[in-house]
Amino acid sequence: MKRLGANGRPLAIVRQLGPLLGPVLLATAPILSLFAHNESDIALSLIWKPLAIAALTAGVLYAISLIIVKRGTRAAVLTSVVTVAFFYYGPFYNTTSGWSLPHATLLPLWLTLFALGVFGVLRARSGLRNVALILGAAAAVSIVSPVVRIVAYRIEHPAVRTSDSRLWPTPVPKPVGTQGGTRPDVYYIIPDDYARADTLKKSFGYDNSGFIRQLRARGFAIQDQVRSPYSKSEFNMASALNLDYLNRLPKVLGQDSQDVLLVRKMIDDSRASHFLKSLNYRYIHLDSDNITFGADNPHLSPLAAPDNLTYQWLRGTLLREFDGGLGFSQVATDERFRQSVRSAFKKLVATAAVPSPKFVVFHTLLPHDPYIFGPRGQSVRFPDQSDTGHSTRRGIKFYVKQLEFLNQKLLQTVDAISAHAKTPPIIVIQSDEGFEARPEDFGEAAVRDIRVKGLSAFHLPGKNAARPPRDLNTVNTFRFLFDRYFGAHLGPLRGATHPEGDAPYRFEEMPVR
Repeated sequence: MKRLGANGRPLAIVRQLGPLLGPVLLATAPILSLFAHNESDIALSLIWKPLAIAALTAGVLYAISLIIVKRGTRAAVLTSVVTVAFFYYGPFYNTTSGWSLPHATLLPLWLTLFALGVFGVLRARSGLRNVALILGAAAAVSIVSPVVRIVAYRIEHPAVRTSDSRLWPTPVPKPVGTQGGTRPDVYYIIPDDYARADTLKKSFGYDNSGFIRQLRARGFAIQDQVRSPYSKSEFNMASALNLDYLNRLPKVLGQDSQDVLLVRKMIDDSRASHFLKSLNYRYIHLDSDNITFGADNPHLSPLAAPDNLTYQWLRGTLLREFDGGLGFSQVATDERFRQSVRSAFKKLVATAAVPSPKFVVFHTLLPHDPYIFGPRGQSVRFPDQSDTGHSTRRGIKFYVKQLEFLNQKLLQTVDAISAHAKTPPIIVIQSDEGFEARPEDFGEAAVRDIRVKGLSAFHLPGKNAARPPRDLNTVNTFRFLFDRYFGAHLGPLRGATHPEGDAPYRFEEMPVR
């Protein structure tokens, strides 16, 4: 027998690892496809970790298969079968769910197909090389389209920095200090889709006056005619935190752009935060979800947020059938998100002990769906998991119960912040927008109206502190605060509201009733 020389070892390694290419491509294809479908919302940097995990998983499976079956080609086909069984259960589930099959039969059916595949690979005497080539070719073809789309999108949509001077019509002057030489902490607390009190009563039959009275008893001024400049959550937060409308974005990004990633970056890295940082404020940004960050939320597990790339990818695997810490069933994901909400509020309360002055931006997805809390914080499960179920009359009943729980958390948080504060803080509780109702239930005009009417409450320290107008447009939130407490002399912008359309940057002003 001839000995394998040193020059032959790399070739032997390549021959052993060559069959691994197909399984690796099969494992990574779902991630590439998912990212390409959502790339206007997701930073490119977030794709590398799940790709590495998928490729490593395929490699480990191949190594185990190679130990079991001894032959590279058979090991590659066996690994491909296992890879498909694990990573492609989601597409199978979504397809067969439309066949009116009982849910309990889907997993056994999939596992039966998997077992037949494994049996066929282990029993086959020939032809596996052709099967491996076909699987590898299919995997290669499956990644071509998403890769081309990703590359083309990056070329057509070059990154725009939040400091780009083209973005803002009006400048923010340098701060000149605070009245009386004190610097109060500034808390901007943003509940998601929290409808205005009159909307809750008129449209949903829910009386929220008890919560409003509790806020007033704590010194809050309520803007009961407030409205937002847009009908999209990220746009409203970005406009408030950057003290201006987003009317230059159509020229920068294009009127038909679907890119909201830049807007998320504007929330995270806002002009308000830069203004206060220049006064030596500490900037603390917290969220129970991901939507106010340009990339992943550093305070949140990537397995917890429903709009996270890693979550969406693993939700499409076999893990969607399992509960527990590593499961991605509805029960598991709901519980994981409950923990994220509770953890986020604990972190918010803990900021009271952080040395002053500080600027705290906090967003929670509550009372927006998923509806996972009852009025006392108990676990609930909303039975309708369709895309529009949360907006139905049935969904509204769950919405107001979750809102009741949120009311308690907000009051507890305000009390904790106030109890620790040496200097009375500025606290703004302001919804990003109103409720996302359905035209079928309320009519198109009413739905647009409901969408731009959210909660707004200001706690302003100082004797005879000027109050914001009752009909505040939230684009003026920080213009008011910076004028009142930091001598910015910005003045309010004219109030305007724009409905949401198919193209988010085609802004058309709408009348508000």
